[in-house]
Parts: sequence; C-alpha cells; structure tokens
Amino acid sequence: MKIKNRLARHMRDVASISILLLTTMHAVTTQAGEWVVGAGIYDITGPAADRGMVGYGNTSQTTQGIHTRLWSRAFTIGKPGTDNYVVFVSADIQSITQGVHQGVLKRIANDSTLSAYLDVSNVMLTATHTHVGPGGYDHTVMLNMTAFGYDSDNYNVIVDGIYQSIRQAFNSRAEGSIKLAQGELADTNINRSPEAYALNPDAADYATDTNQTMTLLKLVKDNGEEVGMINWFGMHNVSASQEFRLISGDNKGVASQLFENHKGAFPPLSEGFVAAFANSEEGDVSPNRCGIEDSCGSSEVDGVNQVAHKQYDKALTLYNNANTSVSGNLAHQFQYVNMPGYAVSQAYTHTGSDEVVCEGTLGWSFTAGQYRDGPSNIDGIVEGMTQDNEGTVWNQSGSLIETVFDGYPLLAAMNILSDVTVGDDSHEACQYPKPTFLNTKLTDGIRLYTDVLPFQTFQIGELVLVGVPGEMTTMSARRLRADLQKTLAGTGVEHIVVAGLANAYSGYITTPEEYSIQHYAGGHTIFGPNTLAAYRQVFDQQAAALVNGSTVAMGPTPDDLSDDQIIHTIGVVYDDKRLWESFGETTSDAAAVYLQGATASATFRSGHPQNNFKTMGAFLKVQQKQSDGSWLTLYTENDTSTQFHWLRDTAIDCLACSYVTLQWDIPNDIETGIYRLRHEGHWKSGWNGSINSYSGKSREFTVNNVGDVIAGVSLLGAHGQYVRASGNGGSNVYADRSAIGSHESFNMVDLDEDSCVQHGDSVALVTGGGYYFRAHSNGGLDAKASALGSWERFTLTNHSDNSGCIANNDVISLKSVHNKYMVAESNDDVNANRSNIGSWERFTVKIP
Repeated sequence: MKIKNRLARHMRDVASISILLLTTMHAVTTQAGEWVVGAGIYDITGPAADRGMVGYGNTSQTTQGIHTRLWSRAFTIGKPGTDNYVVFVSADIQSITQGVHQGVLKRIANDSTLSAYLDVSNVMLTATHTHVGPGGYDHTVMLNMTAFGYDSDNYNVIVDGIYQSIRQAFNSRAEGSIKLAQGELADTNINRSPEAYALNPDAADYATDTNQTMTLLKLVKDNGEEVGMINWFGMHNVSASQEFRLISGDNKGVASQLFENHKGAFPPLSEGFVAAFANSEEGDVSPNRCGIEDSCGSSEVDGVNQVAHKQYDKALTLYNNANTSVSGNLAHQFQYVNMPGYAVSQAYTHTGSDEVVCEGTLGWSFTAGQYRDGPSNIDGIVEGMTQDNEGTVWNQSGSLIETVFDGYPLLAAMNILSDVTVGDDSHEACQYPKPTFLNTKLTDGIRLYTDVLPFQTFQIGELVLVGVPGEMTTMSARRLRADLQKTLAGTGVEHIVVAGLANAYSGYITTPEEYSIQHYAGGHTIFGPNTLAAYRQVFDQQAAALVNGSTVAMGPTPDDLSDDQIIHTIGVVYDDKRLWESFGETTSDAAAVYLQGATASATFRSGHPQNNFKTMGAFLKVQQKQSDGSWLTLYTENDTSTQFHWLRDTAIDCLACSYVTLQWDIPNDIETGIYRLRHEGHWKSGWNGSINSYSGKSREFTVNNVGDVIAGVSLLGAHGQYVRASGNGGSNVYADRSAIGSHESFNMVDLDEDSCVQHGDSVALVTGGGYYFRAHSNGGLDAKASALGSWERFTLTNHSDNSGCIANNDVISLKSVHNKYMVAESNDDVNANRSNIGSWERFTVKIP
C-alpha cells in the first residue's frame, strides 16, 4: 500500500532538502560569518468563542471557532562578534497596538538574556492585518469597541506569544547568510479606491496603481539549516469577510502555513522553519478582485486559499531562486513623535508652507466603511462625506435624499455624539475638508487612539525597512520611498520596503489629494491632511541619521495605560449540560466510512473555549490508528483541511450549554486506514468556578481510496428508463429518464479496495453533487446522505460475470444492508424493498 499521508510527505521533503543542502553547501559556506540569523514562532490565537473580532468594526462579528490558529513569527538578524542585532516580528493580528508594543518590551526588559541586547530601538513588531481575529487587546478605546471592552486574557496571550517567539528567534541564532529576491506578483491585488488614487498628479508616473513587488529575505545558517523566510507584499488581509466567524490568519496566515508545511514544519505538532508573509503599504490595496468582499473563490474559504496560494507560489519561486547575497551595514533608528501640533517643514508639505499636524479626529466617511472590503451598510452614510456636505444624508448609491438627519435616528444620535466630542472649531479648520465624527481624545483620560507614535527604521545591508505605525496607501509609500532614496543615495541601499502596521496603530496615511476626496481611508487619516508630510519628514530624518552614523532623539515616551482600563469584557460564568450528558460526548457522530476527498465531521457537548485557549495545543485532532493500536495526530485546527466550530446551545433547558463541531476535509491523497476525530477542552463549574479538562472522540472510521471508483456509471432499469438522482443528489431517486445526463451519472465506489469492482463487492453510489444513495430500513431509497454509513452500502451481484471486473452492459443487482434489493418500479419510483431478484431488480450498467 502506498504511504501518502502527511508524515510521509514530510520525510520526502526532508530527504529532498538534505540533498539540496549537500549540493549547495559550498555556496552557503562562502558567506560564513556575514550575519547571525534565528527564527521563532508561537501561538497567539486567543478566545475562539464569544469575543468580538477586530478589523471590520462589526459588533455582530463574534468568534465561533477556528479556521487557522494565529501566530507570532520572529526573526533575529545580527552581526557576528558584536552586540548589534535587530528583531523583526510579523504577527497574525489586526495591528500592533501601543499597549502590545509596550507589553512585549516590558517582557524583554525583564528577561536577563534578551535585555542585554534588545530594547525598543531594535525590535520591530508588525501585524499581517487579519480582520478575523479576536479583539479587546488595546489599551486605548477604538479597537476594543467590537469586543465590548478590554480583554486582559487575549492581551496577555498576544504579548506572551510575541515575546516567546522573539525568545526562540534569539536563542536559536547562529552565523549564517541572507539572500534577497524581488519579483512582481500580478493578478492578486487591486486598488480599492481608484478614484482617490487618480487624483494624485504623480499617478501617471507609475504603470500600476498598486505596488505589485514582493520582496523576500532567505535566512540560512552556515551549517546549511534553512532558518526561515520573510517577504513583504502590500495587500489588505481581508479575503474572509465581516460575515466570517472563524478565527483565521486569512490569506497571509494560510500562505505562511503552506510554506512552513512545505519545509516540514507543522506547528503546534512540530516546529522548525518559519515563514512570514508580512504586510506592507496596504492602505488602498485589496484582494477582492471579483467584487465587494469577493476574492474570486467559490466560498470564502476558497477565496482565502486562492489568494494565499498566489502569494505562496510567488514566494516559493523567489526563495528557490534567491541568489543575491545581502551584505553591509546593520543599523536601526527609533523615535516617538507626539503627532498633534508636530511642525512639518514646507519641504514635505503640499501647500509649500510650514504646517502643523492636527488633533486626531475620525471623519464621517470612516463610519461608512470601505465599500469593497467592509462596508458598514448604514443607510444614509457613504464615502465622500465632506465638510461641504456633512449635513446631508445619502443613500447607498451616493444620491442625496435629505438635508437633515430626520428619519435616521442612529445617524442623529451619532451626529449629536460628534458635536459633543469635537470641541472647538479649530479642529474642523485644521482637518478640512474632513467633517469630524469623533475627536480621538474623548476626555483627558480616554482616547480612541494614541497621540504618540513610534517611528522605526532598520538597515539590513542593501535593504532598508521602514516601520510605519498605520496603513499607508500606495502613493503615500511611493513618495516616502522617493524621499529616502535621495537621502540614502550613495550608501549602497538598493531596496526600501514599508513594513506596515508597526509598533502602534494610527489609522491611515493618505496623500493630501486622496485625503481631499474623503473616502474611507481619508476619513480614517486621523491626524489630518499633513499626516503624510509628517511621516516623510520623520523617516527622512532617520535616513539622514543612518547616513551620518548618528542617532535621532528618542522623543516623548507614550503613557502606559495598562492599569487605566475601565470597561472589561465579560468572561464565562459557567458551563452547563443536561444531567444525563457528559462533557465531550458525541451528539452527532462521524460516519463509519469516508472516501478520500469527503468531509468527516462530529459534534460534541462542550465547555466554552474561553476557559482555556489551548495555546500551543489544539481543540481538534485528526488521528490515525497505528499498527500497534496507538493513535498518531496528523492534523489540528491549524490546518486548512480542518475547521473547529463552536455554537451556543439555544435549547430552553440548557441555556449555558454549548457544543463544538469538528470538521475535516479529507485530502485526496491521504493514506487509507482507520481514523478518528478527537476534541479536547475545558468546562467551568458554576459551583466553585473551577476549570476542568475533558476530552471526547468520534467513532473510528475508515477512509477508503477514491481511486477505487468507476466514474460516470449509469443504471438502466428493466422498463427502459435510467435511474435519476433528483437535483443531482440531496433528494429522491427515480427511474424516469430516457437519456443520460448529469443527474443520471454516478460514481460507483468499491468499498472492499480489491483489484476492481466485481461480483460480491460492497459498493456505494455517489451522485455528482456528492450525495450517497441510502437504503432505509422501511424499504425507501433516496440520494440524501452526505456521508458514508452502513445504510449507504450495497452488495453487488453481477449476473453477466461472477468472476471478472464489472464492464459496460453488464447486468447487476444491488442489495442493501437490510437484505433488500433495489428495484425500479413501473411508476418510475426507485426503492430498496424487494426480498428476491426479479426482472425489475436488474439494472444494465452503462460505463463511458
């Protein structure tokens, strides 16, 4: 029997990698001593149920399970024989908040090993910007709103996970080499605000309205061990829409998983190679090329996977062909800037005059959401609301329908709130043409966003990495890069990459022209029309410091708000079950048999996933039975072939009850054998508040080889009519068709897995829609079964040949497990209610 399972593929990959390393060892060792490299990865998934997600601003979008776990991926780069290091982190969260940044740096400062080399100046934390992760981890207010408060547990798991990944990356460091590669990735992202981009006078200077360049670093130790890969490609990580309820790294998280699996790493089951698909200038860039919240997939998960595979395929090509050695200087710059009132020189402003940065406000267009990636669908609000039309009300097509808020109570309340919080008219004048919805400083002690932003620059040989604390649009980044290229000319720097969502979150950075139209990104450029000018000035000064070998001033330290949280999220009170139930018992079991390519599932009575996040563990395990009777875990919820679903039980007699469904899309090349689904969780006692572990498992089920299938089989009844599965499955079965169409063609599966389908075999019939023929104990027959169980099995009698393989025009009969034969009635019905074989129980097989 061929071994096709995941571990076997892993061993083949390891063997191939070993051969490749042996043949390339000389090339690797020629760069010995150039760099120090290390990588680490750690789980930051958080609460998988009942916590508002952050990104779309949709309060109804709460977590209900896991598509993939979230991870922090860290990389150490240093110079041998020195204390000179930088650390880069890419985390699967919406953004790095100021509080998370501060929390991680506290953990580093308390680590005697790390603190000797790392601090705020040389550690850069960035986010992939997934919008389908749990929120509540900010110390300012805005990003906690959809979680209805501050979630200290989620905050702690994120901070600890990032710290642990850094610790791994630093402690695993060794001398090695870095290679760089760049390439264009087309047909993957689009500009989601083309009208705003077109307003830029320099738009004609570029061939595309998005940056389609992927920049990749390949890290290899001198002993040949491949450490990891980082690439930067700017695109919103929003292939999963605001209707999605499963925690997911989205397209960038899945791309990382694909690359790591290709290199033999399967966290949390095994670690090793670390692959980060980091974000860049994604402010106006979307993966939804086929329409509103549509990444061109047949489903949301398919859309996520398609975009992930495009990035993975490109990254793998670049990685395998990376031959440009990175060499040269390793340096870093860091400073805090208090944005409100920050003075910007005329050299960077669009007005030709010195300007100042505004107090932070959110514009009305912010409340509309971004029409392609996450519209709020609030009647009366659209993108493009300016101070010149803020008193008007618009419909979703952008047409003016009223000039007051009458008839829109939600809008009226929001307008009153904005009037209360805006303050004096100077905000409006500075922010023009943005009409203020909310001032970001609600009171002296409550802020929507931080005012003090971290700005950071790394130089790694020929590469300069710019840590931007927000979402920068395509043209904003192009202008910033142009500034830095001039300042860094002659230094050997050839590549300047924006590392988006770094160290804190401050909304968007648009050009003044994009800001003027006040679409979503302009409405979310909180510090006003001179925001980009300020960024250009700050980063240009850091670039000049790199050239001069000096260090910029650190700037004002932002407030630590960790102890100032007022509103906290509500956790689990207790878990319940019915008296006769047990936590972990199956309420809906797996089928007895599945085919490769089918979906196995089982449902369990569960505790609440917030009781224990299962960090570096799993709620879901797909296990294969070994020859010695033990069970080997092959997959967890951190695999794209699995899904972990949690739902509240709404039955009136079990109000604090919940259940989970484990789902596994069985790979087409999985090894045939015996498997099971295992659930592990924790429940909370209502008596003493104790947290207790439990586990449950499905029945053992067999996975059969989909290769033992005859495709396109049709059955001609004795009355001259072909058997038809109504609706191509999912309904009843008839024998009423005079010709063969899609509903008359089936797959005949050999469940015995012998040499071929033949007399005496146990078989199943599967419709084109993926449903199984099912014989009921009362003699009824339908094609409604979504999985293979005992009632879906039939014993084949071949009246034409009782020793050879089934062939075209053979006459057969099919007996159900209830010892009744399938029959084509004269009234066109098909049943399974005959005790003996007569003429109506015989069918002529038609095989293409």
